[in-house]
Amino acid sequence: MSTENDWNQLRKNIKSCNLCVGLNSEELGTDNAPGYGNINSKVVFIGQSLCGKPCIEAQIPFTGGSGKLLDQAFEEANVRKKDIYITNVVKCHPPGNRKSEEHEIINCTPFLKQELDWISPASIICLGKDAWGYFNKAITSPCRKEVKMAGKIITIHFVYHPSYIKRKPKKEQESYISAIAEVIRLSND
Repeated sequence: MSTENDWNQLRKNIKSCNLCVGLNSEELGTDNAPGYGNINSKVVFIGQSLCGKPCIEAQIPFTGGSGKLLDQAFEEANVRKKDIYITNVVKCHPPGNRKSEEHEIINCTPFLKQELDWISPASIICLGKDAWGYFNKAITSPCRKEVKMAGKIITIHFVYHPSYIKRKPKKEQESYISAIAEVIRLSND
């Protein structure tokens, strides 16, 4: 079981990380943010990398932009964003909003592993292929799998990144929101 001091130290380690050249640089607009929300959440959302300026300024993953779809899912599930734990595989915002590079994913993996070990959620929702790859690089389309982590079975939902869904018709967006809300409700029962 982790303590508040453990979490504070993890946040400090993430904020001071300099393993990836050109990342975590305020001057380059590649600042980072640790995970956000309830460390006792039964559901953890994992994104690919930190979004740009809105996420950096708020220090909250999925702020604005594609995060609005997640906000709608939280509302539909009758939970607040701060009641869920949201993090990213890569804690920094890559320059030019590019895809995270493999070494960046590898460098951030210990942070994500620590978060997941300490939270030990019932469900994990992986948003996009970098998040999918943390668990299984062979996943190529949305699915659900059960895995054993820290001695217990956890359901992992591999879903499209909300930025991809935002480009889809309204009906697909609504279906996505409802599906995520349902996972949240079932995990909290």
